[in-house]
Amino acid sequence: MPTFSLTAINLGGFQIGESDKVISMFSAERGLVRAVAKGAKKPGTKMAGKSEALCANKLLIAKGRSLDIITQAESIETFRKVRTDLKRLTFCLYYAELTAAFGEGLEEESEVYYHVLLNSLRMQEALISDARQLSLEFSMFLLKQLGVSPELTVCVRCRQPLTEYNIAAFYSETGGIGCNRCGQDSRSKSIVSEVSVKGQYSSDFRKKRDEDVEHYEERGTFVTPLVWKMLVNADVASDDLIDPSTDLKARRRPDYSEAQAPALDAAHRLVQRYLEDRAGKKMRTLDLLKQL
Repeated sequence: MPTFSLTAINLGGFQIGESDKVISMFSAERGLVRAVAKGAKKPGTKMAGKSEALCANKLLIAKGRSLDIITQAESIETFRKVRTDLKRLTFCLYYAELTAAFGEGLEEESEVYYHVLLNSLRMQEALISDARQLSLEFSMFLLKQLGVSPELTVCVRCRQPLTEYNIAAFYSETGGIGCNRCGQDSRSKSIVSEVSVKGQYSSDFRKKRDEDVEHYEERGTFVTPLVWKMLVNADVASDDLIDPSTDLKARRRPDYSEAQAPALDAAHRLVQRYLEDRAGKKMRTLDLLKQL
């Protein structure tokens, strides 16, 4: 039976039979893969610990007819400290959820993405910054890898440079932030459209009205200057995640004040929704934090 080796991080899995488990992993060599871990559900077995989510392993895998089979596993990291902090554990599982959702589009960059994912987990464990800030940086990196990074420096509609004085809203479908002028144009068009529907009009006018209503519905999410700055800072910081040689202590970020926390939450939610729009489904891992 032919075999191959992988270095991979477990994203999750499910039980099959009485004692086996199918594990979804992201590997440096092949990107997203799935394989069976024999005996992983038996208490006390070596494979049981190595099959848990967020464990990084060196693996030897045998090709199977329908599913490949893990024949050997050597642990690299288990991130034990993360597992004692529910908040950081939840954000790390969010990384895994995002990777599972977008992993098939990351095969060409699998080695780079694997190391960024590994280092991002290490950064959460090392407590080098607020968990939300680190998660925001990781999300911005993922968007760059997917080729759908949001436009944050110029208006996504008129291409004028953005400043803290002219930003207006984030437009998910067009992928970036728009300026006040473009936002005001959208609102004025929508008002004309709403007034116009009261009478009888030609088909050409009704078509124009429908186009205006559609444009009105895409106004986007209001963005404050502080939220915008956090998005820009996270976008810049995400470039540093690619360098695996940087010492974790050197990556330490300044803590945000309590007054800035709502803006950080808003920035993270905005990017999460943007990712959900691209994935076509809701990411549910962080829902756990709402219950705390």
